[in-house]
Amino acid sequence: MNATYKFLTFCAAGLVMLGATGCLKDKAYDNHLENIKVDKNEKVVEVMGPITGGYGQVLNFSHGDTTVLLVTVNLAADQVSSEDIKVTMALDPKVITDYNARNGTSLTPLPGANFNIPTFEMTIPKGSREATLKGKIINTSFLETGKYGIGLKIASTSAAGVKVSGNYGTQVIELRVKNKYHGLYVAKGVFHHPINGDRPIDEEKELITVEPNSVEANLGDLGASNYKMILKVNETTNKVTITKSGASPEIIYDVYTTSNTYDPATRTFHLKYHYVGGGGPRIIEEDIKFKSAL
Repeated sequence: MNATYKFLTFCAAGLVMLGATGCLKDKAYDNHLENIKVDKNEKVVEVMGPITGGYGQVLNFSHGDTTVLLVTVNLAADQVSSEDIKVTMALDPKVITDYNARNGTSLTPLPGANFNIPTFEMTIPKGSREATLKGKIINTSFLETGKYGIGLKIASTSAAGVKVSGNYGTQVIELRVKNKYHGLYVAKGVFHHPINGDRPIDEEKELITVEPNSVEANLGDLGASNYKMILKVNETTNKVTITKSGASPEIIYDVYTTSNTYDPATRTFHLKYHYVGGGGPRIIEEDIKFKSAL
């Protein structure tokens, strides 16, 4: 999944919610740069969010109820709404089935006893474009990373002439438990470029939960280009495997046999890896050290 992540700070553990919608991928839309373009005479209600990727929210670990933002809908039209528009969502397990097929995941619908959505109706106010739907996750401590999800679809709108999007009409919320590597880190190192020479790496990085022992991070200093990597820790040996994510090309790391380890005492990733581009490999050496919780 893409990993355009937006996070809300929580405490010792939490949840990551990843959304995905229909098809007809548009890069600018997928990166939250713009909504879909529609004919100026059309009015369409759509789900906001990436198509193949996800956006996340890190929420508090709790034995009680945790309020979460489930979905934001948008009026894709030439003008803002001229009236209040009621939008009704509905649970649909098929949304999760389709999501699993597209992404190779195996999510199960979250049991009804573990969440509460007080109302499935929201209102886009006159003069606006957006509305949000919230719900509660009950006892987040029971969740297993990557096991449960909530599938929602736009069921209807109240305004005549306002259509429900056929391509951006669904939302999947994938629930994940925040792992112990999740946090804000400082990366220091060197980016060895075969043509332009060396440049220093010195920046903060957010390491975001993917699975119980893996996190996603910016690759070198190329986060602005959506070059990402997934760092997975073998908790027996503290060896780290590195795989591509986002827009990254294939990452080669296993040729550097004395590098790519995690030091639990200092909470530091010691990494060396490369990817191939014009002119030869780009070799990155960096130490990524924990700074603070997110």
